[in-house]
Amino acid sequence: MAATDLENQTQAQSGKSPNTAEASPSKKNDETPADQKAQALMALSTGKRHMLCQDIPAAVESLGEACELMSVEFGEKAPECAEAYFYYGKALLEMARLESGVLGNALDGVPEEGDDANDSQVEDPEKVTEEERTEVEGKVGEAMEENYDECENAKILSKKDSKVTTNGDTNGVHDKDGESEKSEEDEEMEGGESQEEEGAAGEADADGLKEAEAEKSETDSVEGEKKEGEDAAAQEVEDEDDPSNLQLAWEMLELAKMVFTEQLEGEKKGSITPEVKTTIEKKLCETFLTLGEVSLENENYVQAVEDLSLCLDRQKASLPSDSRSIAETHYQLGVALGFHMKFEEAVVSLEAAIAVLDSRITNLKGKTESPDETKKDNIFHTREKEIAEIESLIPEIKEKITDTNEMKDESVRKVAEMKEQIGFGSSSSSGTGSSSSSSTVKPISAKPISSISIKRKAESDPTEVAVKKAAISTSKTGSDPVGSAIEKAKKSST
Repeated sequence: MAATDLENQTQAQSGKSPNTAEASPSKKNDETPADQKAQALMALSTGKRHMLCQDIPAAVESLGEACELMSVEFGEKAPECAEAYFYYGKALLEMARLESGVLGNALDGVPEEGDDANDSQVEDPEKVTEEERTEVEGKVGEAMEENYDECENAKILSKKDSKVTTNGDTNGVHDKDGESEKSEEDEEMEGGESQEEEGAAGEADADGLKEAEAEKSETDSVEGEKKEGEDAAAQEVEDEDDPSNLQLAWEMLELAKMVFTEQLEGEKKGSITPEVKTTIEKKLCETFLTLGEVSLENENYVQAVEDLSLCLDRQKASLPSDSRSIAETHYQLGVALGFHMKFEEAVVSLEAAIAVLDSRITNLKGKTESPDETKKDNIFHTREKEIAEIESLIPEIKEKITDTNEMKDESVRKVAEMKEQIGFGSSSSSGTGSSSSSSTVKPISAKPISSISIKRKAESDPTEVAVKKAAISTSKTGSDPVGSAIEKAKKSST
């Protein structure tokens, strides 16, 4: 009985019921495919709700679980998984933005390198008032007078001492004989020689000690560099094993793009209805747009321009001309082109966004606008509110155009200064070639046209960008890109 009671007590402390068998694993194994599908759909809907409530960490956890369950239930390339992949990638992008924002807030108030910081401990003389200046001059004068009096007194005392010493030498009581003076001189010479020998020996010992210290410091520096190299290599391996949220977001969105494209252009494209095709086309455009935003966050502007251009072409072919989605893509493309130093093309794209919004306002006033799918479930939506919202966005886009033109002028000026320093002389640039010129001017951060905003972060390491490009290219051309991204999604969700 005592052994049985002890076993029951141990099971109770471990969280197990003493009167039941191992029920939890068998219950999990007894789940039917219908139960697993329902659990996956529940996780997906929960993740969407967290996204709407801006609870991004909870959304990442729920959507990661949904991706794992759906890939197990339907297969990694199944059409049912595409939506979960898309929302999980979008949540990871928002999580990366949150992390970037936290880092930016932590560095608020810290002067950047090259900033003029007032770190001097001496007060600026230009900021001293007249009263303070007069007071300081008076104190300095008094100090100089006291110092002068002390110096004069010291001179008088030194003269008196010299006179006393001279009299003592001429009026001595006893005269030294020649032999004693000679012996004293010999002793002084011998003492000087011995001191010189001791000094030489001390210098030799000091030189030897310095050489030993130098060898020790050199050995320590070599060992320190070796240790730093090992730490850097270990950090690189850890970074490869633990990809960033931006890299995971890219990979999940690439998976979603692959599945959506297969549905629209694959072997089964004839079996889908026009309504389903329209929905899938819309999701694919959103995927391209989000991929462009990920590239902007990674500062991979070439890839961002490519993805946003593909998104714009598809939107123009499938959406009405006054769709606000087209205006948003024009704006994001203009931002990407500006960061890519193609200023003329950026201005054209931003002006196109304004033209689409103006067309939307005209149609709203004439009650001939195209339906906005994002507003159909909003019971508080009215035409007047949408007109006011669009009219508030247009000045921001115009301000962005002004900023882009200023960036262009600054780039031209920097190039001219560089040519002058190199020795080519001053060159007047017409602005046509400024879009392709390289400059060190940092682009001004964009202002959002919708709820999705673009935030700049600190410049990332070029090697990190190269690693992320390599990971994406592997996901595009590798033998099993879906499995690798799903495995990373599983690790992130745990």
